[in-house]
Amino acid sequence: MNPDPATFSCRNRTLFLSAILHAFTHIYQIALMPLYLLIRDDLALESIEEATLLVTVMMVSYFLPSYPMGRQADRANRKNLLALGLLVNGLGFVLLGLSKTFAWALVSVVIAGVGGSCFHPAATALIAGLYPERPGRALGWLGVGASVGFFFGPLYAGWRAHDGGWRAPVIELGVLGVV
Repeated sequence: MNPDPATFSCRNRTLFLSAILHAFTHIYQIALMPLYLLIRDDLALESIEEATLLVTVMMVSYFLPSYPMGRQADRANRKNLLALGLLVNGLGFVLLGLSKTFAWALVSVVIAGVGGSCFHPAATALIAGLYPERPGRALGWLGVGASVGFFFGPLYAGWRAHDGGWRAPVIELGVLGVV
């Protein structure tokens, strides 16, 4: 039985857009790494460890709500949950780029982490449901998005920070996710 071409096109578009969203999820997780020294100096932090704490706090804020997000992904519209997650993740990054104090930077990465926690439960369930005949293949393509994010995030952040400071790539990536 061949699937309806319109359904096939919609499934593939959803997979493609979910892979892009997966890239954003991982861009946000890793983009700060080449910016640690700039963040430390700009926020007048006492040590590099305080700057690295931002990613640690973001990742804790990412994994703690993962189970409740998974339960939500079973109840709510998964596409809406993905869109809301990217919006919150992006807003957290914009707020981080605008933060004048370390305390506000910490609040911002908590917001970003909670937004990012929406992705994996909702996207995995969505894509597996759209491709019941070959879920592994579809999830493999979804995983390509993560690799793109891991590659692009630090590359872009480091390149933009060279001329624009650490805030420029953080705000730009945040705005791009919001858009």
